[in-house]
Amino acid sequence: MSSGAVFALGVGLLLAAWWAARVGLEQLNRRHALAHAGAAPEEFRHVMDAATYARSVQYTLAQGRFEQVAATVDAVVRLGALFSPALPWGYRVWTAGLGESAWSVGAFLLAAGGALSLFGLPLDWYHQFRLEQRFGFNTTTPRLWWADRARGLLLAAALGYPLVVLVLGLRSEERRVGKECRLTC
Repeated sequence: MSSGAVFALGVGLLLAAWWAARVGLEQLNRRHALAHAGAAPEEFRHVMDAATYARSVQYTLAQGRFEQVAATVDAVVRLGALFSPALPWGYRVWTAGLGESAWSVGAFLLAAGGALSLFGLPLDWYHQFRLEQRFGFNTTTPRLWWADRARGLLLAAALGYPLVVLVLGLRSEERRVGKECRLTC
């Protein structure tokens, strides 16, 4: 088995374990919520009444169902990104036009991450404006929600891009020095 195949298998197994852990923890939380759904724990009885506690249990169960769907979608998108030819093809097209400098590769990684995050937007929207709103927790507007997403993207670009370029630049410098050493050492 080639080293690439071993790496792909390892990544696939890690992704499957990550998904199983997320779903398994939600199942444990669901069982715990159902087992204690009858009455609020003693510590909370002075804080919330029975109706509020029952509503919190319903929210916990709905949140858990949503989290299992979100974890599955997230795992499928990650597997698709890792094992489809889309990223290598995009990288070839990107570097053919912009070169393989650390700045260019860093921009590709930022663009690929942004594109992959688009898959999560419908789930984020549903969580905020359907699930949270159904239980009375949503206090934001669609405009503010979109503005928060834009600010997050700008912050990721402003902080993440220079850091990625720095790491890629250090790596390319390490390779250059290694080649020089092999030629002269």
